[in-house]
Amino acid sequence: MKITGIIAEYNPFHQGHIYHIQKAKEITQCDCLVVILTGCFSQRGLPSLLTPYDKTKLALQYGANLILECPVCFGAQSANYFANYNLQALSCLPIDTLCFGSETNDVAYLRHLLTRQKEISADPSKSLNINQDLDIQPNDILGMQYIRYCDLYHIEPVTIHRNPAYKSATQTRSDFFSGKKEFYDSLFLKEQSWDSYYPSLRLLLQMMDAEDLRKIHLVTEGIENRLKSVAQSASNWSSFLEAAITKTYTRARIQRTCLMILLQIKKEEMKETSFYKLKVLGFDSIGQACLKQCDASNIITRFNQMDPFLQAIHQKTWALYNSVLKHPIPERPVLIYDR
Repeated sequence: MKITGIIAEYNPFHQGHIYHIQKAKEITQCDCLVVILTGCFSQRGLPSLLTPYDKTKLALQYGANLILECPVCFGAQSANYFANYNLQALSCLPIDTLCFGSETNDVAYLRHLLTRQKEISADPSKSLNINQDLDIQPNDILGMQYIRYCDLYHIEPVTIHRNPAYKSATQTRSDFFSGKKEFYDSLFLKEQSWDSYYPSLRLLLQMMDAEDLRKIHLVTEGIENRLKSVAQSASNWSSFLEAAITKTYTRARIQRTCLMILLQIKKEEMKETSFYKLKVLGFDSIGQACLKQCDASNIITRFNQMDPFLQAIHQKTWALYNSVLKHPIPERPVLIYDR
């Protein structure tokens, strides 16, 4: 069975994602398309407008065969770590190809940039674009890291040219919160924004000592002092974020760090956990056949199959996600999609 993988967020799911699924199957001629998906929170530390269940159902509806979940502690990471964790997981299936969206649509060029990145003396406080004096777009920045770990895990990287006819997830979120009608927006949870979480975050930053904050995963380089200081005066998320961002602390870095603080994920816990098993969210008959070919020791379909650390992460993630909703969403079993 030829297996192609996609790493996705679907925050929210839009028509560009349908295009990605369909083109991935067309280009790779795979027998099974596997999506590994961030759940309640995204790689940039944003709350998901769609529940993991709804994202799973939509992906299966439009042609994916097997949906797996990336835990938030591995998903809300920088491009390097995000790519490593997800490709290490997908290699356990094992997948043959990874198909990702790209602005340049040129694997050779992205591999050249990756080599150049390794050769230059980069300033860690500055972005990739500033260090290399380039204008690399978001999908290509992530794509470079995908290629890096595809090579490590012996997976073929395949690109799909990002079609500008489809607006981005970022633009979709912005338009939705501006009151515009969006694709499948009846499923969107409008409470899922950092505005909803900020009161709890602000209280936590004011109550926790800097020493305790330093124990939290991603809290480094004195960022705890800046966050505590800003929280004293910022009455809402927008003003907090604007005041917290610097050349060193980007928007995504602030969001990820604040998410880890809310979830209380410790550095020591992360050091002891270098890999996660594959948690199944849903599948069709082809995805089920794919699972039967995999090493069962790497597959999780029930909560009690998780190790204690991931059980704790799972429970805290759902508790946090539900904390801003008027009507908490119950977890659902693995979705078996009948075509």
